[in-house]
Amino acid sequence: MATANRRRRIPSPPSTASFSRSPTVATDPPPYFLPELIPEVARRLTSLQDFFALRAACRAYRALLPLTPSNLASQTPLLLVPCDDFESHALLHLPLRRIHRFRLPRTGLGATHDVVTEVRTFGCRVAISNTHYSRPPKRDLTIVHLLTGERVCLPSPTRVFDRILLSGDLVVSWEYDHIIYCRVGAPKWRMASISLANDLYNLILVKDNLYALVNPGQRVALVDLPDENNNNGLKLTFLGGGFDIQEDGRVFSLSECRGELLLVIFSKGSEGLFHVLQWQSEEGKWVRITNLGGRTLFFAGSCFSGCLGPDHPGIRGDCIYVTTSRFRCMFSLVNKSLDGVATFSLREEPYRCPPLWVFPSMC
Repeated sequence: MATANRRRRIPSPPSTASFSRSPTVATDPPPYFLPELIPEVARRLTSLQDFFALRAACRAYRALLPLTPSNLASQTPLLLVPCDDFESHALLHLPLRRIHRFRLPRTGLGATHDVVTEVRTFGCRVAISNTHYSRPPKRDLTIVHLLTGERVCLPSPTRVFDRILLSGDLVVSWEYDHIIYCRVGAPKWRMASISLANDLYNLILVKDNLYALVNPGQRVALVDLPDENNNNGLKLTFLGGGFDIQEDGRVFSLSECRGELLLVIFSKGSEGLFHVLQWQSEEGKWVRITNLGGRTLFFAGSCFSGCLGPDHPGIRGDCIYVTTSRFRCMFSLVNKSLDGVATFSLREEPYRCPPLWVFPSMC
């Protein structure tokens, strides 16, 4: 009876940094591979579980495999999706059909019914924004590295904005005619505004330059943020003229490939039809391109997530991968075909936002 009533222990789900943890042992076993072969072995692994299992084999392997883009270059992009009550999340490895569950770290606002959490991914980092709808509204913003668990807490913004851009140590958020920005480690945010005649729609950082899609007219502009000694508003320098795309129901999004500024146009009128324009700075105009040099663009909804390739394992080149709250698709610029991305369902509530891309190779 004692045996029958004994409870079975259920292992807890892995935490955010569980991949990088290594068991503590008195002595390490002798390495199976020669140390000089370890980087070559790691370059053939496309699963984080396999990579961290190899890294945890002994101290010599851990020393040879720091978390760098070159060591993780072969890792396949993952999809971050919310599950259950949105406190639990999963990383989906689509080609291998593997699921890694974990909980995002809690922030300092506490769990109340007045807190709304937004999550955005940037390479292998996640920005967790909790908005507390008090009077006045408050927000805390935490940046978490998914592989190491390292956390950086930013000062509370003076305004509540919904859109966030992260590049290096610069964090930018915007709404209509205002931008707030902050460097990691800075004591406070700074704010700058543009004329009420313009509306900031989409922003991207390319080679330390900030670009914006501006309404009306869906124009692209180079944005100059004021320096610390200048409290003036934003300066916009518009790039080129119109676009030679004659279709209704279009959605525009800025992106980049090989350090070049791109404008991707999603056509709603013809499902599956995407147009890619590249900014030619020397000629001062937008030029339509039909290939990405073997590289691949990724979008969560209409927001640019990243660019990989060429010849990245498990990823088709010259394609655009898009996730929305309803579907995941891949569009080929070569043959203009639209294919569904293989996936499988989780026990989850309807998405508040599209599944988000996570890129281990951008650690």
